[in-house]
Amino acid sequence: MKDHSALELNEPSSMVGTEQSSSVHPTPREPGYFFHSFSQWFITDWRTHKYLFFGALLLLINVSVTVAYYVNYPGVTFDADTPAYLVVAERLYTHPYFLVDAWRLPGYPLLIAFVYAFAGYHNWMAVSAAQDVLFVLATMEIYVLAILVFKRTWMAFLIGLIVGTNVILISYVKPMMSEGLALWLLTTMTLAVVYYVRTLRLHAFWLVVVCLVLLVFTRPEWLYLPVPLFAFVLLVAVRRGVRWRSGLVVLLNVVVALTCIYTLVGIYIYINTWQNNYPGLTAVENFNLMGKVLQYNMQDEAPPQYAQISHQLDILVVKDRDPYHILPYVPALARDYSLPAGTMARAIILHHPAEFLVKSLPLFPPSLTSYYDSIRPNIHGPFDEPLALMKSFDRILYQANVFFLLCIPLWLVLFCGRRLRTQQLPLEMGAIVLLASYALIITTLGGYRPDDYMRVHIVFDPLLIFVVWGSIFLGARSLWRRGPASWRTRKNSHEFNKNF
Repeated sequence: MKDHSALELNEPSSMVGTEQSSSVHPTPREPGYFFHSFSQWFITDWRTHKYLFFGALLLLINVSVTVAYYVNYPGVTFDADTPAYLVVAERLYTHPYFLVDAWRLPGYPLLIAFVYAFAGYHNWMAVSAAQDVLFVLATMEIYVLAILVFKRTWMAFLIGLIVGTNVILISYVKPMMSEGLALWLLTTMTLAVVYYVRTLRLHAFWLVVVCLVLLVFTRPEWLYLPVPLFAFVLLVAVRRGVRWRSGLVVLLNVVVALTCIYTLVGIYIYINTWQNNYPGLTAVENFNLMGKVLQYNMQDEAPPQYAQISHQLDILVVKDRDPYHILPYVPALARDYSLPAGTMARAIILHHPAEFLVKSLPLFPPSLTSYYDSIRPNIHGPFDEPLALMKSFDRILYQANVFFLLCIPLWLVLFCGRRLRTQQLPLEMGAIVLLASYALIITTLGGYRPDDYMRVHIVFDPLLIFVVWGSIFLGARSLWRRGPASWRTRKNSHEFNKNF
């Protein structure tokens, strides 16, 4: 027979529990619902991964180190490129529709003008502080990115700590240069790319497109990234087994995105031609092209019509190879924003591509390790000793960037391997390695001075740190897990043989 008394006792108790739970847990319409949900999530997170706790700790450390650096080196630091950016920013501040300039892209000047609008005209310290905020945001995005990819709190915290306390990065973010803004845009775009790889959601893809447009109009070297990046997006869709109808939607969005991006670039070039008589994105590219030719001593390999100019360059490069110093002495190359210099250099490179690539290959390892300190006022501050100690440690870590060259084939093999084809880790790391590899290739092929390599690498140094140290931590974790397991297997085998 059934125990009716037990049933009668259990039923009211369950009903009471329901009433109590409904009274304790507020509904979405009640005022305390969101606070209650956050508190429950916080408790659950504390008992499991502790993402929020270590994220808050990383944020505190990151802000403390950055503020200490700003206090130790007060004032605003200018670079050689800063005056040109300020001229464009002032024009945008007074005439916001004058976006096109022959020398500087509008991305960073727009940030300066935006800060002017809120903090006051010529408030350069506010601009520097805004770049500091962007660096803090980039550090936290690296932390979130590491959580998504590695799913280990300690890995995410250590990688975020290497980036967030990196005095070298902070010293290049503080001056009024475009590197701080580009660093944040690239990190945000990387996070959006990984989110798309995980979810294949179109809103994530269009977030990537928005970041990419802003990045292209901030730093010209990212102009060619949409083609390989969107090819990777299509490859991910195929690897994830997307059905043909969904695949057509992805392909359509890719085509529309490419059309939008390069239409904007074309409109910018058209306005630049009509307004400034320069048919290009920025005149800086002419100096970069000529700088590479002079760096490799290839000026004598120009087509015959440049024979006289090549002879002039042979005389000038004896003392200096900087195109900014040489071109003023060659009027035939310096006119029209040095467009003839870019045309000549482009002809040399296109006619001798193998020689150009062969001479570029030895530059990849040193470009990752060459260190040049940033320009800052020689003022003694209250945190000189700890910051100097941290910088010494960061310089040691900076040398580890060269291991990125080993990470490229490693993750390429894992990405192409059949056993790991459908797993998330190779796809997500493949996206990050693709972005960092593109940045390394384009800056090494485009830069011509050793100190320039370090300055332009600052933009994607957080990705280099992510790939290198993420790979090291994954390898160490794999060895740690296999070590005790193999030791236990040997011990059990030894005891079995001993008993029998």
